[in-house]
Amino acid sequence: MKPLRILLIIIFSCLSFSVFTQDEGNKLTELQQKQKKETVEIFRDRLIIDIYHSFWMGTPEMVKSKFNPGFNVALLWDFKASKKSPISFGLGLGCTFHTQFSDAHLKYNETTGITKYHVLPPTVSHKDSMKLNRITYINYNIPLELRYRHKNGFRFTVGVRLGLIGELSQRYKGKNIDGKHTDDNYKYFLKTNRQKFNFDAYMRCGWKFVSVYYSYQVNKLYSDGKGPAVTPMSVGISLSPF
Repeated sequence: MKPLRILLIIIFSCLSFSVFTQDEGNKLTELQQKQKKETVEIFRDRLIIDIYHSFWMGTPEMVKSKFNPGFNVALLWDFKASKKSPISFGLGLGCTFHTQFSDAHLKYNETTGITKYHVLPPTVSHKDSMKLNRITYINYNIPLELRYRHKNGFRFTVGVRLGLIGELSQRYKGKNIDGKHTDDNYKYFLKTNRQKFNFDAYMRCGWKFVSVYYSYQVNKLYSDGKGPAVTPMSVGISLSPF
């Protein structure tokens, strides 16, 4: 009886070990698959941050512009064409922020009904007299993207944005531009004659979560004949944290 009992104990132990090993193997396989899936999902461009310099195309030659920093932030969902396809589509919501630092004011003339740039006098346009002179342009938009991502990390994106213009304003801080011996600090909003909507085309090209960024606003900021024919064009870098 003892040899039979020992044999049964050995068989039972082997079966238990086999089941345990199989369970552990299944858990390990599931963990590996999960890790592999998470590795693939890391760079799916759900959050996009673009940081750039804006060139205000169409600004009169007499206006001297400086460095015009800006940024775009967008939250998007990634729709894959198929599980194994490198092609996908992005759709979401975004906010775009442009600035223009120059030696001119953008003003609406009630007499002519036209918005124009007015170059500031040399006596106030230098750094000792003018502390801040900035145009701020903000729009809220819906981006739609066509995306290509290679397994080695290379990526290329083209997209369009349809937006609603939220703010166009002029901010000034410095000596009074009319020659008065006072310091001015004010901001006014430019609502007359400007477009209500904007339409941008853009692209990104890079590796993993860092890309080169380019965008161009297709429509002008002002209605024809009612203001300067300016259209922001931006060049910078793009980051995709996750």
